Amino acid sequence: MLVKIAPDLDDAALDAVCALALEIGLAGIIATNTTVGREGLTTDAAVVEAAGAGGLSGAPLRERSLQVLRRVRAAVPEDFCVIAVGGIDTAADAAERLAAGATLVQGYTAFLYRGPFWARQITRSLARRGATRGTARA
Repeated sequence: MLVKIAPDLDDAALDAVCALALEIGLAGIIATNTTVGREGLTTDAAVVEAAGAGGLSGAPLRERSLQVLRRVRAAVPEDFCVIAVGGIDTAADAAERLAAGATLVQGYTAFLYRGPFWARQITRSLARRGATRGTARA
């Protein structure tokens, strides 16, 4: 069992989730889910408001998801599974997550926009870079 956490949690809440996940014996953490935040969007605020509430994914999540990943990785043992999600669009994004301690990376929004060959492109590029943690798990 893994738990997927929001990027909207503050550092104290992230630390508490990590401690609880370890305490109850979860297999890992998925960092992160979608955000309810709307900071940094370039779309007109009225258009964003008209779209309604709900989780935002993709590029607007990139930096915060990476921050959360680093915080989670620092709080859990090396062998604890941490899956990085959020704003992973390119092989460089995936490699950055692996370098930050992700066990695995997950793509969703980029897969929707780039199509079914997106994962193959990322995997091949990572293999060329040699950008995996330990064994090839990208």
